[in-house]
Amino acid sequence: MAKQDFLDIFKQIAPDLMDTVKERYLLLRHISDAEPVGRRTLAGLSGLSERVVRSHVEVLRQSGIVQFSQQGISLQPQGRAMLPDLLQCFVRFEHIDELQISLQQKLHLKQVLIVPGDCDRDKTAKEELGRQGALLLSGLLDNTLTVAISGGSTMAEVAHKLPESTAAITVVPARGGVGDQVEYQANVIAAAIAGKTGGVYHMLHIPDGLTERALRMLVQSEPQTRKIVMLARKADVILFGIGRADTMASKRHLDAKRQDELLQLGACGEALGYYCNLQGQVVSVTNNVGLSIRELAKNPHVVAVAGGASKAEAIVSVMRACHTGTLVTDEAAASRIDSII
Repeated sequence: MAKQDFLDIFKQIAPDLMDTVKERYLLLRHISDAEPVGRRTLAGLSGLSERVVRSHVEVLRQSGIVQFSQQGISLQPQGRAMLPDLLQCFVRFEHIDELQISLQQKLHLKQVLIVPGDCDRDKTAKEELGRQGALLLSGLLDNTLTVAISGGSTMAEVAHKLPESTAAITVVPARGGVGDQVEYQANVIAAAIAGKTGGVYHMLHIPDGLTERALRMLVQSEPQTRKIVMLARKADVILFGIGRADTMASKRHLDAKRQDELLQLGACGEALGYYCNLQGQVVSVTNNVGLSIRELAKNPHVVAVAGGASKAEAIVSVMRACHTGTLVTDEAAASRIDSII
């Protein structure tokens, strides 16, 4: 009998057991991120009661998966080793593997990876999204010289979850600055990834929204800017997030008239300064320097990381415009995407 057949049987006769396994898996993820960590903190992170957390971690301790100390709870080597297999178990159990293949074919992508949950409602799902993006990036580093990365909260989560290594890569921003939060700027995230990999980074000191004339003069007068743009365009790995068109227009402080124009043009999603409609057509581009979404097919590894059911249309619009790459998303967004394409 196939593994999937066994999982289907377990789901039918013991759904409560699978819920228990899922809760313990999420606790292990939180312990991995915050160890050593106390039960009260785990309850706050997971949304479970302290009583439920106490019961779960005691079973995990008796199984040799976690250990207790005065500082808190931490993973044993056995627990750390089983985390990837546990995630794949959930992927098969929820038939997420079938959904991955379906979206890969419908969007004509190289790969689709789906993590459990909904980033719109669940902080854990956002962390899982960042972790999956980080694992994917980490797996590419052995054959990578240059990484170009965009800004945003999801990319910051990827950088936070990236394991330390000695890859010694060069990291550059994919575009100029967007929004007001410093910690989500591409320059800051590029520096964080370089720090995790023992590499170097370059900063792109160009804010979004300059006039075409000002932008042209700035690039012409700054050889370093031209160098960084060329590094980004020839990067071995390009990693970027996807935003809703209305949200990104607001972050760029576009006036009401311009936001209405984007709405009339059918803009659903935005990435790298390109606004796309649901058919994958670019309907507007911000004045900036860096990567062009139209050129992504030339790069060997293109990775988009975005989740949340509210971003489903945005993800479809941008990935149709890309015509390539790997999409890392969550279960809620994937289900919504599957219903609209």
